[in-house]
Amino acid sequence: GLFTRTAIGVNGQWPIPGIEATLGDTLVIHVTNKLNEPTSLHSHGLFQNGTTFYDGATMVTECGIPPNASFTYRIPLQQTGTYWVHSHYREQSTDGLRTSLIIHDPHEPYSYDGEMVLTMEDWFRDSADKLLKQLMNPDPHIRFHPFVPYGIIGGECAGKKVIYFNPGRTYRLRLLNIGSTFEFHFSIAGHTLRLIELDGVMVKERMTHGVTLGVGQRASVLVTALNTTQSNYEFHADMYTDIVQMPRYNPLNYTGLVQYSAGARVKSDGCGKWLCVNDLDLEPLDAEPMLEPDTFITLDAYSGVFSDQTFRHSFNNITYMRPQVPTALTAVTAGDHAYDPLIYGRQTNAYVLRHMDVVQVTIANHDYYSHPFHLHGHVFQVVEVGSLRGRSSKLAQDPPVKRDTVVIRGGRYAILRFRADNPGVWLSHCHMLHREMGLAMTFIEAPELLPRVPDMLRENCIAQGISTTGNALGGFGPVNSEDEEYPTPYADQFEAKDPPSGWKIISYAINAKDEDFDE
Repeated sequence: GLFTRTAIGVNGQWPIPGIEATLGDTLVIHVTNKLNEPTSLHSHGLFQNGTTFYDGATMVTECGIPPNASFTYRIPLQQTGTYWVHSHYREQSTDGLRTSLIIHDPHEPYSYDGEMVLTMEDWFRDSADKLLKQLMNPDPHIRFHPFVPYGIIGGECAGKKVIYFNPGRTYRLRLLNIGSTFEFHFSIAGHTLRLIELDGVMVKERMTHGVTLGVGQRASVLVTALNTTQSNYEFHADMYTDIVQMPRYNPLNYTGLVQYSAGARVKSDGCGKWLCVNDLDLEPLDAEPMLEPDTFITLDAYSGVFSDQTFRHSFNNITYMRPQVPTALTAVTAGDHAYDPLIYGRQTNAYVLRHMDVVQVTIANHDYYSHPFHLHGHVFQVVEVGSLRGRSSKLAQDPPVKRDTVVIRGGRYAILRFRADNPGVWLSHCHMLHREMGLAMTFIEAPELLPRVPDMLRENCIAQGISTTGNALGGFGPVNSEDEEYPTPYADQFEAKDPPSGWKIISYAINAKDEDFDE
């Protein structure tokens, strides 16, 4: 191998084998924690309707599973599509605790002859803790020092993955970015892709040259094999980031092989085809009309140096910090105070939603780099995307595309809508390392309708000395902000939307116009 480092595996295996199930099954994941720290598992993209306490977000819906303890997640599968499972304790996912989750539909709307799961992940020499220390350093010379990952494609080192095609057959390729920082762009030389799924939502078939996936995003494409075995073809799974300046490594062009015949010559298209369809031009198969909002929320994403001398991210100048009591346990024990956001603590950035309201969330990305924003418990309609400086905007068609993770480029905004039809406590956050740096907030949805707390969950809290009742600080009633200890941003640093002087952003969409970006 290129280098050795510690990874978090399961049952003595890494990469961790994928999970497959069928609509109507109950997914049972029994976890015994043999690490020297707590852990948890989040089934990314599953709504957890009626099972919010199995969502796996530590100090949001559970306390985490302490060392040498166990927990069983029991999740009735009410969705189909392409998902993944990963740790939601700190950044254990970055250190390898992640894998695919495929839920098959007995009545698939599209026909194909076979399918393949192709996970794509960035893999760093350094641990997540070391990367976070670099990214949170107040000194920009340290913070922006290049950190170059390697690519792992389909569980193998980039360049080694082979997928096998038989002439004339149609394949469903399930593509997943289960990494932590870098985007991936997928294409196959000499072949056209037909996009049919985004984040578990089936869409009307759309031809495309390639697919771009931010961290946490998934897609399915249909590919019909050529009627010849004379050649094999390169596929691209190219990596890109706009966080740090790395001209030599950005993008990182990684390839694999589509094999028709062993030993046949290999055809390539150089750096791959980077133009792809815009999300807003896609239409979901269920044709859900554009929702009319009842509640309006604006989230301004900023980053800067805070009073504790760390570089942090924030929504509305609040950097997320975990409460002392899991937010969901506060919600079920708060009684009449459950609709008061103050009971959940300032640093959870909590918004309480009424059951069945349609919520419009406008996220403005004031950073100069991209963020992939993920919402637990829901998919959202992507209604509009545009420039914060008013140079351009694009409205979705009606019915609009839906997904659970949206990439918002630097200096741009997105308007999202969802119906609060899933009582629970749902985190929304950037799916890069920025979540641990504070770019997260919480929705408490219809707290009066939350399900019963599993006994095993309470036991794991008690084993760690964590209270299972009370407000964010373990007390009663609304939290007085003077009782909370939290870092605050220094003033006058949250205005610039442009990169630092001399910084050159390498567009991932070569020769594309602004409106061609896959938002």
